[in-house]
Amino acid sequence: MSAHRYLPAAHNVALAIPGILAELGLKPFISRFVLTETKQGHAWLFVVLEVGQLGHPEDYSAPHVLDYLSTALKGLPVVISNSYGMRYAVLLASPEWFHR
Repeated sequence: MSAHRYLPAAHNVALAIPGILAELGLKPFISRFVLTETKQGHAWLFVVLEVGQLGHPEDYSAPHVLDYLSTALKGLPVVISNSYGMRYAVLLASPEWFHR
């Protein structure tokens, strides 16, 4: 498996997220982006946020923020992954989408 085929989509999302956060009045303190593909064929882009810079991390994980991000990204699912710090996880592709 290679996540390289998702690079164009990941690039577009990475370019869009700082502007989307700014539209919400949030500062985009992003340290890095990580693109991965699971064994099940799900392609995820993790947007790693600098928690120490956020001030109020809860503002970045509010349901309306996640909904706004998803809508602005043309319906791509966006969830929070905060086991180590805080990250947005954007689902770029899922095998279920190809079997509809």
